[in-house]
Amino acid sequence: MNEMMKTAAICGGAVVLAVVASTMGPKEIKNDLFSDQGELFFPQFTDPTAAVDLEVTQFLEGSAEARKFAVRRDAEGRWTIPSHGNYPADAKDRMGKAAALLIGLKKEQCVGERKEDEVAYGVVDPLDGGTETKGRGTRVTMKDSAGNVLADLVIGKEVEKKLQVRYLRAPGKKRVYAAKLDGEVSTKFADWIETDLLKAQSWDIAKVTMDNYSVDETSGTIKKGDVYVASKDDAGKWAFDGLDAAKEEPNEDKLREVGDTLGQIKIVGVRKKPEGLTAMLEQATGFDRQILRQTLAEKGYFVANNGKLVSNEGDLLFETKKGVRYTLRFGELVPGSGLDVSSGAEDPKSKPKEGEAPKPGDNRYLMVTAEFQESLLSKPAGVRLPQEQLDKRATARRDIEDIQKAVEAFRAKNENKLPESLAKLAEKPAEGAALLAELKKDPWGNDYILSAAGDSYLVISYADGNAEGGEGAATDVRSDRLPLEDELKKTADAWAEHDRKVEDGRKEAEKLTKRFASWYYIIDGALFQKLKPKRADLVKPKSAEPAPGTTPGGNEPPK
Repeated sequence: MNEMMKTAAICGGAVVLAVVASTMGPKEIKNDLFSDQGELFFPQFTDPTAAVDLEVTQFLEGSAEARKFAVRRDAEGRWTIPSHGNYPADAKDRMGKAAALLIGLKKEQCVGERKEDEVAYGVVDPLDGGTETKGRGTRVTMKDSAGNVLADLVIGKEVEKKLQVRYLRAPGKKRVYAAKLDGEVSTKFADWIETDLLKAQSWDIAKVTMDNYSVDETSGTIKKGDVYVASKDDAGKWAFDGLDAAKEEPNEDKLREVGDTLGQIKIVGVRKKPEGLTAMLEQATGFDRQILRQTLAEKGYFVANNGKLVSNEGDLLFETKKGVRYTLRFGELVPGSGLDVSSGAEDPKSKPKEGEAPKPGDNRYLMVTAEFQESLLSKPAGVRLPQEQLDKRATARRDIEDIQKAVEAFRAKNENKLPESLAKLAEKPAEGAALLAELKKDPWGNDYILSAAGDSYLVISYADGNAEGGEGAATDVRSDRLPLEDELKKTADAWAEHDRKVEDGRKEAEKLTKRFASWYYIIDGALFQKLKPKRADLVKPKSAEPAPGTTPGGNEPPK
């Protein structure tokens, strides 16, 4: 082929390529990896109140298992924590906050979709059945009342040097995103409950009894110990039973600390109470004592011969001004930490390493009862009259006051003489109106009495007894003792207030009993120690009385 023919062939090929290219047009190059960047993770999830079921799954590397923490609302609207024996949750507000973390959450930046990178991002699904233990994230799932999934997300590591920015992945999806997550969904038991166990206020505590008996576990008998009783008056001043008044006085600072500590007891963990105990911690009928005894003993509790529960650390009783008596029964130490304490589930993080001795427990079991005792409320002094009698006495008082005015008007017209009878006051004179429009019977259907003694007089109703004198509802209503009616009304109001306190106290005790009935509680061991003082802590040497004519500091007062 000569040169001219080669050139023609090359030119012809170029023309063909140009024609082919022109028919195909330009090709757009698109990276599908970023196609949904900026979109919402859960566009249909807009109402935080729709979330009634939360499940948070975390992977425990120590035991290579997934551990679930759940909070649910049942058909009756009660929130519970299944992982802790369905303990009641105080979850409404916190569930709303948890939902708010996921509502409006955007896929801000896609960082990749390679399976092999999930470990580095920490977004491996904790429920994944694989053998990989590293890089597992926290999976958060929210559902509505019908069981529909509102949100489901694996939360991974925090993006380096970016505050509150986390790696996120939807379960079953490949893409991993980096997005700002303002907070976290707590799996701490204490964050989801009302931790104030007793709901006691130190100012409301009127009396504390510390009964330091113990139990001989071998014989099952109770060994008596020291009993300390302290009471507080309305002014807040403490007294201590059994003082040597010549040498001792109450240590008010220490007694005040005991009262303050009772108001500070927080729930660290819970366990279900065994069947066979009533709400007041007595053996229920129909249960074998030996089985119940074995169940209780490991936690430091025993059933006494009278069927009542006793504890190996004694009891503390305290009474409130509302008439509620609490009984606190302290049990054994609770070893471990974390889930070991809060729910009783084994927490690998708290396991001692091989060859290490177990860490001593720093928490303790506690069982609580509450009962209302009306005798703890002081009763008003004075007779308690029914409202019907008070209303009648008030009417009699008004009638007597009207009669008095008519008597005084009669005397003004008749040289200070008294009328012959009260009927005279209702007689119409020749001119003008009668001094008393009508002479009524008293509210008990009897006549009012005019009792004259010289120039003085009394107007009397014999009240309910219809005889002179009497007590209670039969006490006479007399013109010279009308202020007595005010006192009777004040006494009636005081009794009404007492009735209100009784009703409130009963309701409070019922509410507390319902709360305490099903549970062992676990409390901080340090608080327990503050509630087990020695006598020497509760009393102190009596302060020297200042000499007459001197100030408490021992100096003579300034002249």
